[in-house]
Amino acid sequence: MAMDEPRRKPSIVKVAEYVASVGEGGRFTKLDLFANVPDVAQADRRMRDLRPMGWKIDNYKVNSDLKPDEYLLVEIGTRIDQGEPVPKTVRKNITGPKRRRIMERDGHACQVCGVHAGAEYWDEAGRNAVLSIGHIIPVSDGGNNDDENLRAECQRCNDESRNNTKRPPAPGEVLIQVTALKSRDKKKRLYAWMAAGRRTVDDVDDAFIQWSRLSRMDRLNVMAKLGSQVIKTDGS
Repeated sequence: MAMDEPRRKPSIVKVAEYVASVGEGGRFTKLDLFANVPDVAQADRRMRDLRPMGWKIDNYKVNSDLKPDEYLLVEIGTRIDQGEPVPKTVRKNITGPKRRRIMERDGHACQVCGVHAGAEYWDEAGRNAVLSIGHIIPVSDGGNNDDENLRAECQRCNDESRNNTKRPPAPGEVLIQVTALKSRDKKKRLYAWMAAGRRTVDDVDDAFIQWSRLSRMDRLNVMAKLGSQVIKTDGS
């Protein structure tokens, strides 16, 4: 390369420059993105790579006010568009095998609210959970991609949707709920979850998770057979 030839900008920087130009609170479409960075292949994927750097970009899955092809820039993160370096903790993406391993470990359930992948939220009819991999200690606070710092999270609980969720409970409200648990075993189990930063799955939990992944007819058949065992046991 000649001495006076300018260095080419990385694709993610070009995408960051366009997204930042929209401004926090601004909306844009996928077509807008492609039109403004035409020389970047998979510009939408490069945009998703901004999220681990603190960029909060909502889509219709986490914000019902958005159309399927529309995005909302909630917050600008690391200003790689202005020359700030990409944080070392996010230079290496979470690989497919690691993603599957974390999902299997966590029973394909959100470790924050407990909803299973594809299940309907109990307090939001018509909305089904989509799981992703989240960080216990955020990347912006120095968190890394080690297994111990990763957990399955639904999009509603993930960082990118925090501005769209209901009001978080007050600490006092949670303490009252925790104190109200009658069983010491339940309190010990909850404490273990808190200490681990994720839910731990016992044999009953795991059996339910595996059952929930069956087809509807298979679920009914398995439930009926278990029911006959339960009725027989209760009647003996």
